[in-house]
Amino acid sequence: MNGYSPTHGPATERPAEGLRERRRRETQLELSDAAIELFEKHGVTGTTVDDIAELAGTSPRTFFRYFPTKEAAVLQPTEDSESMLKAVSAAVVSGDPLLRALENTWLAQIAWFDSRPEEHDRALRVRRLVGQEPTLLALALRTEADQVDALTATATDAAGSDADVLTARAAIGIVFLIVRLAFDEWARRAEIGTSASVREIYLEIRRSTAAMSDQLGDSPA
Repeated sequence: MNGYSPTHGPATERPAEGLRERRRRETQLELSDAAIELFEKHGVTGTTVDDIAELAGTSPRTFFRYFPTKEAAVLQPTEDSESMLKAVSAAVVSGDPLLRALENTWLAQIAWFDSRPEEHDRALRVRRLVGQEPTLLALALRTEADQVDALTATATDAAGSDADVLTARAAIGIVFLIVRLAFDEWARRAEIGTSASVREIYLEIRRSTAAMSDQLGDSPA
């Protein structure tokens, strides 16, 4: 969904695609792959939209049908990640507790990622770029903030007059932070050749966070 997590989602949730839709997805991925390759070789500042389009075998005009900027070619949320946010929103509107809906949807995304090692190399490449390129890091953080804002708005709208905006934002932010830390730790282990499950790391951090919360006890004076 952002620079810290995979942008693709569970393929089983995707409706049957026609030829045009499948080709559109392929073109989007080709442009994104070209951007990653060029950013790795020349950096973001040393790469132009024209360069990306040429490597992908298309035109700058086509590029801008898919992405507003060259940075977005690597980090822009896809329809899969947008669908994930919509699924959380729909669950909350239908009455599911916010954290349960958010966690269940994230865990489905994480399980999809864990089960597809062919996605892992690409995820590592993107994360390295985010760590090296300030404009990519800024976009990743802004994208995450936008997603937290959108879910907070949905949660508070669903709660109506009982809405507690600050609590909702804090709860959503905490889940996003745990996901980010889980992928950080997965990437650290992957870089040194250690196999790891993002789901297991997520659950480990979650348990530790819950235990720490219990230890806090009463609020400080």
